[in-house]
Amino acid sequence: MVQCLESLLEQTYPDLEVLVIDNGSHDGSLEVIRERFRDLPRLEMGENLGYCRANNRAIPYADGEFLLFLNTDVVLEPDYLQRAVSSFAADRRIGMVAGKLLRFGGERVDSTGQFLARSRKTIERGFNRPVDKKFEKPGPVFSVCGAAALYRKQMVAELEIGTEFFDEDFFAFHEDLDVGWRAQTFGWKGVYNPAAVAYHFRGGWLQSSRKGRSRAFPLRFASPEIQFHIVKNRYLAILKNDTLAAYLRDLPFILTRDLFLMGYLLIRRPSVIYRLFRERRLFRRALEKREFIRRMLGRENFRPGRIGRRKAI
Repeated sequence: MVQCLESLLEQTYPDLEVLVIDNGSHDGSLEVIRERFRDLPRLEMGENLGYCRANNRAIPYADGEFLLFLNTDVVLEPDYLQRAVSSFAADRRIGMVAGKLLRFGGERVDSTGQFLARSRKTIERGFNRPVDKKFEKPGPVFSVCGAAALYRKQMVAELEIGTEFFDEDFFAFHEDLDVGWRAQTFGWKGVYNPAAVAYHFRGGWLQSSRKGRSRAFPLRFASPEIQFHIVKNRYLAILKNDTLAAYLRDLPFILTRDLFLMGYLLIRRPSVIYRLFRERRLFRRALEKREFIRRMLGRENFRPGRIGRRKAI
């Protein structure tokens, strides 16, 4: 957390406004912020509201043209923002910029932008691959990783459903993909800028899945709470953003992943399936939000962005 804030304060980008959100931390970090960063404005939530709700509360306090949502386990190179923000100048419909997120040590990639597979799996491009020249090529992305998500504020305002930019039913996990999918539907674009470099620790459960075949199915290392949110959010995103034509076209890919996922949960985590049933009102709400989006766009314009991994890398 200290390294994260120090890297923000060392940015070469001018007129930077930093707002600290404490989401009910219990590890002493709030006391450290009060002592070492007392001049920074803070929003103290008092409890863990989740990534989505806490960041939504902060948005009205931001005055800038661009908004960076940054996790505390990310450290930026000093010129990160200056380089990333420069990408917006290429096209006024660019609403999202992904930098090159590396693991600490800089030898492996964490994310170079997000894509949506035909199975509706979120792809963090380059995840855990060695750094090489393949990741030096800028280009389009479907979405950007929420650990260091840079958005144009105009897009944020356009995509809000009521007062929610991030869907608060997601709580955490895959809310970034949901935003990117909705942005594509509204005609916004995302780009990758490899010159903007940052370092991301990422969650311990995911770190432990990086060797061997376990990397293909890291969900098995997560707690039941995390598993619930990841699986729930997969279906919330599909219900809100997919089209019937695209869903039917890719049905074999989607069903294959769903059967594998549900088979695992039935055997190893039936409590997660029970909770999904118990919280089914969230899926009804996703359909209501879908209808709201369709009214905003006009039904004839409700078309998602291109689904499927682009082969730029």
